[in-house]
Amino acid sequence: MIKGETHTGWWRRAMLGTLSFVVAGTMATACSTTPEAVPGGGGASGGPLLEPVAATSLLPFGPDGFGHLTVDIAEEDALATGDLQPDPISTVQNRTVYSFTGGPAPDPAKMAEDLKLEDEVAKADNHTSTSAEANANAAQLYADSARRTLERMNAFLDAGGAAFRRGSLDTLAAPKDAATAEGIKRGSKRADLLAAYENRGLARASDGSYRMPAGRGWTITFDMDGDTVKFMSLTKKP
Repeated sequence: MIKGETHTGWWRRAMLGTLSFVVAGTMATACSTTPEAVPGGGGASGGPLLEPVAATSLLPFGPDGFGHLTVDIAEEDALATGDLQPDPISTVQNRTVYSFTGGPAPDPAKMAEDLKLEDEVAKADNHTSTSAEANANAAQLYADSARRTLERMNAFLDAGGAAFRRGSLDTLAAPKDAATAEGIKRGSKRADLLAAYENRGLARASDGSYRMPAGRGWTITFDMDGDTVKFMSLTKKP
C-alpha cells in the first residue's frame, strides 16, 4: 500500500483528533473500498498453489520489482521502459505517481484540487492562531486531506502503478493480472498465500493485511478482502 503519508503538522492533527479519527475509521475498510475500481482476479478456495509464472524476460511481481521495473530503477529510466503512462496521475505529498500503460488517465482538474488542498493544509500546519474557528478550519482541512489520501491510495492499489519520491522508486502496486513467481495474485486464497510465504517471514498486520520482508529495505504487502488477496504492493521502508 502507499502508507505513512503524513504532514509536518501531524501532532497538531492528532491533538485535534480529526485526522486520527478519519484514518482509524477508514483504514479498517480500505481493502474493501475501491474507488475508480478495476476488478480483480479469481481463485479456487482451499485448492493447491497456482502454477508458477512461466519464465520470461519480465519480472514476476516480487522482491525485485515487476515487469521491466526493478526496485532500484530511476524515474526517468522507468518511464523509458514503456511500462508506465508518460504523465503522472498524482504529484502531491512528495510523490509522483504513474499508472501502468492502459491504466487510468490523469485527471487535471482532480490533480489541481489535490494540490490546492495540500497547499491549504501546509498553511494550516503553520498557522499561529489558537482560536476555535481557526482550529476547526484546520481540522476540516486535515480530514479532507486524509479522505483524499485514502481515495488516492485505494485507486492506486486498484489500478496498479508506480510511485516515485525524488526520482527514486518508492512503491509498486501490482495490476490486476500480475502474479508472483509462486503464482499468488489477486483472488488467491489465504491458504495458498500462507503456504507460499509463511516460512519466509509473512506475518499478519494489525489492519488485516499480510506483510513480508523483501530485502534491501522493501516490504511486500498483500491486502485481503475476507479470505482472498485483494491487492499486492511493494513498498520501500522510509
